[in-house]
Amino acid sequence: MCSEFGSELSIHKENLEYEFDSYYSTYDPDTKRLLALLENMVKENSNASSYTLKANMYEILCRECSVHLFENSDFFFEMSSGRGRFTWGGLQSSVGSFMHNRTHSEWLGAYRKEIDGDLACGLLYAWDNPVGFDHHCPGYDKILRLGIAGIISQAEDELKKYTDPRKCEFYSSVIRANKSLITLARRFEDKAKRLAESSCDTDKASHYKKIALAAGNIASGAPKSFYEALCLIIFYRECVGSVEGIGISTFGQLDRMLYPYYVSDLEAGIITRDEAFELFCDLLIYTEVRFNAASEYHETSTTIELGGCDRDGNIIYNELTELVLGAVLYVRSIGTKINCRISKKHPKKFLEKIASVLLAGLPTIMMHNDDILIPARVNQGQDIGDARLYVGGGCHEIVLQESEVCTRADTWINLSAILLRTMENAEECKSYEEFQKKYLSDVKAYHERIVKLKNAGESHWCEYDPLVLFSSSIDGSLEKGLDVTEGGAKYNSTALSMLGTATLIDSLYAVKQLVFDEKKMTMSELNEVIRSNFANEESLRGYIIKKIPKHGTNSDIMNKFSAEVLSELSKVSGQTNARGGKYLPAFYPHDIYVTLGNKIGATPDGRLAGMPLSRGVSPSEFVSTESPLELINSLKSIDFTQFADSFCAELTLPTMENEASSVNIITAVTEAFLEAGGSSLQINLLSREMLIDAKAHPELYPNLCVRVCGYSARFSALRADRQDEIINRMIR
Repeated sequence: MCSEFGSELSIHKENLEYEFDSYYSTYDPDTKRLLALLENMVKENSNASSYTLKANMYEILCRECSVHLFENSDFFFEMSSGRGRFTWGGLQSSVGSFMHNRTHSEWLGAYRKEIDGDLACGLLYAWDNPVGFDHHCPGYDKILRLGIAGIISQAEDELKKYTDPRKCEFYSSVIRANKSLITLARRFEDKAKRLAESSCDTDKASHYKKIALAAGNIASGAPKSFYEALCLIIFYRECVGSVEGIGISTFGQLDRMLYPYYVSDLEAGIITRDEAFELFCDLLIYTEVRFNAASEYHETSTTIELGGCDRDGNIIYNELTELVLGAVLYVRSIGTKINCRISKKHPKKFLEKIASVLLAGLPTIMMHNDDILIPARVNQGQDIGDARLYVGGGCHEIVLQESEVCTRADTWINLSAILLRTMENAEECKSYEEFQKKYLSDVKAYHERIVKLKNAGESHWCEYDPLVLFSSSIDGSLEKGLDVTEGGAKYNSTALSMLGTATLIDSLYAVKQLVFDEKKMTMSELNEVIRSNFANEESLRGYIIKKIPKHGTNSDIMNKFSAEVLSELSKVSGQTNARGGKYLPAFYPHDIYVTLGNKIGATPDGRLAGMPLSRGVSPSEFVSTESPLELINSLKSIDFTQFADSFCAELTLPTMENEASSVNIITAVTEAFLEAGGSSLQINLLSREMLIDAKAHPELYPNLCVRVCGYSARFSALRADRQDEIINRMIR
């Protein structure tokens, strides 16, 4: 795909990689000085509201953070804002999270104290906060349509309508926040002008003049070209993430948003296809180098969305879709997660392009099924036009790009841990139906408990740490006069992810068969076997693993059983959060299935103590399957539109040569997944023998990449225990 791009681009790529690495290897985030300025600001405004303090903070950081431009990158985004090299936002910078850190004990400490016991015993995995500071998406469409100056004008118009002091303070803070961002853009413009004037090299001077013009135009209005639009998206994502203190993971649906600018510029002779390709390469190279993806693993929390549809349902697959995928191949990018929205309506060519990337040894793609996820969001009461603009927020989970603030990917509930507790208190159950009802009641009660704790903390979010700048980009916030931390977005969602699908379903069915159907043992006897970690019970464990039907193997019995259990579990959410929105049903795993598996004992499905839980909707790792079609066909019975978030199926296929027949195989697997009505899909192409050899001789496999969970990494960069976990997946 990339052979047409010649040596000039190759030299540019090498120069940019070297420049980025040279800069970030000695990067000074200037944390101490900036914190001192913020501490002094608080002392001088001790009685000010959180809105005023946050507006003051934006002004200080946008004025004081040093800005940097690169000789080989046309983008402007780097500022010494307290963010270290391997951070992306979301409480990872003591400067950006200043408001959060100084008030933590007043509104967040009680939450951690309440869940400490749950964390210790493996019932729950959660961050310290009851609110989500990561995986957010700005309203890029609004930002592109209005520009920063247009958002200020909208806030000024709204301000004229109100006399309520709180709303007036909110709008005033929005205006100050966005004017601060314009100040920052102007500083990039001035820096570029100075570098252009001082350069004796004509090409370098032209380079900086181009940046100066773009930064100046962005400061004064909406972008007018493909280049300016892409610059604004990158500037907003990086800089707002830094000064707001939240994790903005995604660059959004780039092929949809940028395509009108691209077509217009092509027709006007302003840009060429090769120049657009180079810009996408530069964007990917930035993440690769800043996070040192070539030799280490650091979570980048960086995503690009491709494909899908627009607000009216028109299918998105265009030249920019192909250019981004081509750039992934050229750069050999794994740090930026490429989320591809696919459907039965998308051209087969799209699926074939995805297959080509996977066959190149780049498992960086997550596929989301529009045919399922859009109806799933509509089922939750969201307008279909809004639902059509969803993007991957970080790893598996999704968020509506323009209208939703969903706090998630911060809390995971261990369904199997709850099951073990239910079993200890279910010895009087007379039937399996009575036992399952008791278990579901326990899950519901536990979910309610965590909801109550999260809501108690979240109710103080705006009081201590509003997100004024971010709020101004989200539909609903300026119209309501409310910050998103108090319900300003059109959709104010929360999701508590449940975890360990197959582990739970297989365990429930084992209880059903052993205790109630075959009556091989009592519940008390089974509990004793589980507590002993199947000690001296190899025969029983073998029977459970080999003879009792398993989820994901396309067993008619288990397909029906799985569908019924998951349908019931989808109903445990629906509560109202502290921002007035809904708790959504979710089942995304990240890599927490390992952590929570380590915390709990054996389970009735034959899993031993400390083993990982199952991943996504896939079978447990120790369950053999004949082919990937067994899993795919087993999905047909499950109604994934009951789950508003990504419910991922993970397939590990054998390595293949990158040729037409292999493209056809992977494309056929993907088409089968769409026909089966799956929610999301990610694929690894691996060989067990190769992985074992790569662990022993990493120098022989410097470019071997694996899909870990919601992220990809070079195998040699992973910890030994993570390498072992991936090797152990290869039974299937």
